[in-house]
Amino acid sequence: MYKKQKKLGNNNIVDAVVFAPEPLGMISIDSKFPYENYNKMLSKEETKLERDKYRKMFISDVKRHINDISEKYIIEGETSNQAIMFIPAEAIFAEITARHGELVDYGNNKRVWMASPTTLFSTLTMVQVFVQNIQRDKKIKLIVEEINKLNLEFERYNDRWNKFSRGLESVVKESKLIHTTTDKIRKKFDNIKNAKLDKGDAKQIKDGDK
Repeated sequence: MYKKQKKLGNNNIVDAVVFAPEPLGMISIDSKFPYENYNKMLSKEETKLERDKYRKMFISDVKRHINDISEKYIIEGETSNQAIMFIPAEAIFAEITARHGELVDYGNNKRVWMASPTTLFSTLTMVQVFVQNIQRDKKIKLIVEEINKLNLEFERYNDRWNKFSRGLESVVKESKLIHTTTDKIRKKFDNIKNAKLDKGDAKQIKDGDK
């Protein structure tokens, strides 16, 4: 379902891709998150003015990184039209989503999803379930197709059996008639052999002599 260090058609190498079925397609995942200025903007060793400066630099870094992901790892006709930016720590993800909603909106506009370790796991789990459902649906479709084929064969069998049965009934009926005629002929021969002719038989013999 995935591959690391995948080289794309534009010669860029993405950290990882997830092979999801359509309509998702191949999803690029970048893990090179710029968190240097994040550490500085939270450092107690820096003045408030410095921390504010680093905060702005951090926002600028994240936007630039979003642009890079969108331009390098979203390729029409090759990858999904969306990519994932992996944020390496839950604390950074929480900082962005809680205090920098503009970054989330910016990423959404560029079709770049932000994911922390927990949310990435959840995202990949959903993709896996999606794949499994498609595979299951394909199996169900195959089973239904085979059942339909079997039903068609049974209808042919039933039709052919009915024709055979009607023919067999006719043969049995004719067989009974032949058996009856055979019994009559056998009795006639027995009567002739034993000279037990009735008047009708004797008259036929005499007429035959004439």
